[in-house]
Amino acid sequence: MKVAILSNYATWALEGRPGYRPDVRRHPAPWVANLAHALARLGTIEVHVITQTDEIEHDMEAESQGVRLHFLRCPRRLRAATLFVFDCERLRRALRRIQPDLVHSHGTEDAYTIAALKSGYPAIMTMQGLQFKITKHVKSPWFSRMRLMQTLEQWCLRRVRHIIAKSEHVAESVAPLAPQAEIYRIPNAMNPVFFENTARATSGEPQRLLFGGIIAPVKGLQHLVAALNLLRPRQPGVKLAIVGVPGRGSEGYFESIRKQIRALRLEEAIEFRGFQRPENMAREMAQASVVIVPSLHEMFCNMVAEAMAVGRPVVASRVGSLPELVDDGRTGLLVPSADPESLAAAIERLLADEPLRTRMGLAAAEKARRLWDPQQVAR
Repeated sequence: MKVAILSNYATWALEGRPGYRPDVRRHPAPWVANLAHALARLGTIEVHVITQTDEIEHDMEAESQGVRLHFLRCPRRLRAATLFVFDCERLRRALRRIQPDLVHSHGTEDAYTIAALKSGYPAIMTMQGLQFKITKHVKSPWFSRMRLMQTLEQWCLRRVRHIIAKSEHVAESVAPLAPQAEIYRIPNAMNPVFFENTARATSGEPQRLLFGGIIAPVKGLQHLVAALNLLRPRQPGVKLAIVGVPGRGSEGYFESIRKQIRALRLEEAIEFRGFQRPENMAREMAQASVVIVPSLHEMFCNMVAEAMAVGRPVVASRVGSLPELVDDGRTGLLVPSADPESLAAAIERLLADEPLRTRMGLAAAEKARRLWDPQQVAR
């Protein structure tokens, strides 16, 4: 069987090639690589990934762990303004060269699912972001790219026949919008490096917190900074590591976070660690005692699953799919979203109780291996 995956994808396999200019702001969608590699390891599927990027001067191909990678050069701007017409044609040409038995697209916020539905090949879509929910939490003008993505999402949901939902929250959210579709509940697959980390037997540095992922308004980082400010008088040694970079279009939000940190005089308590690949992210998590996810909405949240695989308790907002991932009181703690006081109290509870952190971390690691091991998901 030959499967073509259409999605954002990390371009790391192109390192060292002439004409390649990496941009860490481009989302690497690591869950796609985890799934592609696991499918290839089954030995019965020929896996192709087709992705578009403006990091290259011309189309390139590569291979990684048995997966054939097709990188298509695309412009950075004016793609959405054309309703992805040129993107769809570019992707269709690549599909015709591969002749897949199945096209698996990820997300409605780019051209991938539109191209899959117009390709003429059997297609299945994994929901990546619920734009109609995100726009409720993140202010955006009516004529913004985000609003356009919401319209295109509705177009895709009315036409797709098969949908993969990463969580029950996603399944329940899309079912009324796609009554014609068969919905399959399949979570994201995690990178094996998070399961291989041996630090789960310890509880990390006692007062080190970690926030990770793309820095964007929906991630609610401003509420974590406010919570840290409340926590510092009672826990003067607490430190926060922020691992990640602003996504494209979120540079203004990132600067507002920096201004907030300066205004609260928290520069010495917060360290920006930049973009980290999975191997380094696993080490960052192992060094922390608690991982914080203050999001305003989440469809799945790899950061939670990765932290649990490493064996770290998570303090997360009670929104979206997060209550499905975090068992409140067993693998972590859930708090109301956009509530710095509750967030600070939950963090303080875990920082003050190392045996509780250890018990939660062990329970988290067990749940992660049972649900999100890549070979388990691939099957």
